[in-house]
Amino acid sequence: MYEFVFDGFSKEQCEAYLKRIKASFDGNITLDNLNALIFQHQITVPFEDLAVYENWGTVNLEPDALFHKIVTEHRGGFCFELNGAFLLLLKGLGYDAVGVMCRMGIPAFGTLRRLDHRGVMVTLDGKEYYCDVGMGGPKPAGAVPLSGEKTTINGKCYWIEDTDKGWKMLKNSWQTDGSCVIFAPIAMLPFDFYGNCQDMIDRGDTVFHLTRMVNLTTEDGFIQINNNTLTINKNGVETKRDFQEEEFPELLRKYYGIEYRK
Repeated sequence: MYEFVFDGFSKEQCEAYLKRIKASFDGNITLDNLNALIFQHQITVPFEDLAVYENWGTVNLEPDALFHKIVTEHRGGFCFELNGAFLLLLKGLGYDAVGVMCRMGIPAFGTLRRLDHRGVMVTLDGKEYYCDVGMGGPKPAGAVPLSGEKTTINGKCYWIEDTDKGWKMLKNSWQTDGSCVIFAPIAMLPFDFYGNCQDMIDRGDTVFHLTRMVNLTTEDGFIQINNNTLTINKNGVETKRDFQEEEFPELLRKYYGIEYRK
């Protein structure tokens, strides 16, 4: 038999990562602590595609590269990077966490999309949960049980349903068709995602190639850049404005803590 093992971040890396996301951890492997880590990650580390859209370096899923980009450089990333790094943090802290292959669930297309998303599955006290810090849009600010029970997180209801041929679907009650993510509840090693990520980058026609996105969840809404439009949502009230390209460096610094690269 093969053992399903891989290394998480080291103790020193975990301490630096916790400081990056402004989170404390008392060493207890609990659901409350997991939910706190998820939320803190979402409100401190932006979803951004600048490596692809702006050609700001390469996308590298090796653990040390993820740590350097997100913690040392104070950057963000997209799902393969954010959920990849979060998985390594959880593993380093002692959680029973693995990666899972995902598709974005977009019913309007009528067919399944490519495996262009990755999530995290955590087992606690014999119960499995889906976790995600790597979606650019709305995402659960905590862990959602795979058992199907409805869970209210920050006032929003989520649950997971069985779908075709063994796949699971993350659902919510507040969108017209609340199909968020379709995922396979099968444990994956970190390097299992390298090929899918590279395929997405090589295709050259994804939303990350066509749209500049920098999004950050806040405690009362979100701050989002799509191309040259800035949207700030505060308690459900949105303000939106277009900006000139010369404003972009200051917006990155002010709202996301990212230093512009020339």
